Amino acid sequence: MKKFLAILGSGLMGLMIANVAYAAVQNIIAEVEFANPVSITVPVALKFGILDVGLLVSESITIAPDSTVTGDIARITGGTQAASSMTVTATTAQPLSIQVSNITNNTGYTLGSFICNYDTGSNTACQAAPYLLTSVASAPLLIGATLFGTGTAGVGVFNGSFDVTVVYQ
Repeated sequence: MKKFLAILGSGLMGLMIANVAYAAVQNIIAEVEFANPVSITVPVALKFGILDVGLLVSESITIAPDSTVTGDIARITGGTQAASSMTVTATTAQPLSIQVSNITNNTGYTLGSFICNYDTGSNTACQAAPYLLTSVASAPLLIGATLFGTGTAGVGVFNGSFDVTVVYQ
């Protein structure tokens, strides 16, 4: 009987101690990708060409991103009309915001209404929704704008300027 109780007691103790937890371990890989810095090649100037003496307040000339000219084109007497062009290099599949700022004007004209075309997409206001570089790490950025008349006669070279800022969203 003592043997039986000893066996039974040790069996019960084994059951009480046998409360074993089971565990599994799985190694997980953490991926991190850092965006490449955005770079812009030296841009080609936005060109309106040679205009006659001045644009009236009600007149304007627009150069589209594809260099199409609209508006009061009778005021153009020569020269080259072309959108500004540059190449933006960034990480693919990253939404980019393209902004035009620090616009400076000169000689009685106002530069405004900037239109961007990025990665051969559609023409969009430069401050509009983010653009997405989808297929390559480098793509063309074309910028057009409108030259508004102020009623002041201009003579000489128009040398206004603007900054283009490209940032990841």
